[in-house]
Amino acid sequence: MIGIHRGDNEGPLNKDGRRRLRSRSPLTSKAFLGAGAALAGSGGLVMTGPDAGSAAAWLQPYAPAAATLSASFLGGYLIGWGAKRTLRVTAIVAAVAIAVIGLLAKFGVDAGGAEAWIQSSVGWVGEQLDDAQQYLTALLPSAASAGTGGVLGFRRT
Repeated sequence: MIGIHRGDNEGPLNKDGRRRLRSRSPLTSKAFLGAGAALAGSGGLVMTGPDAGSAAAWLQPYAPAAATLSASFLGGYLIGWGAKRTLRVTAIVAAVAIAVIGLLAKFGVDAGGAEAWIQSSVGWVGEQLDDAQQYLTALLPSAASAGTGGVLGFRRT
């Protein structure tokens, strides 16, 4: 890429062969950038429309469908990528909470209140995530394109 210096530790593995803990940005994904370019191109055709004699005139009828599919793909990709990041953070928080409760129990402190609070918090967060998922997926017009984007976004390391 022009103007962007990539470090020696870019990619899924560091120099010493260990897997990186930090996930990469969607802006480095070819699929995400390609869908963004398709959205920009088809959106431009929808908004301005080509001249009657230009080479892009035959694309005009297909531009709204291409914009819909690429926007759904981008939305699904971002939802999948965000879900993976959220699961990673949730797993770390849960591990810390379990360790703290275990230490409290080992030292004889009653951890029943903490356990009840954690259970209620987990239930509340689960409900909020379900509501957010239903809201976001209702906004996406193409389920197949959004599903494909979601899988690719979730697989992004």
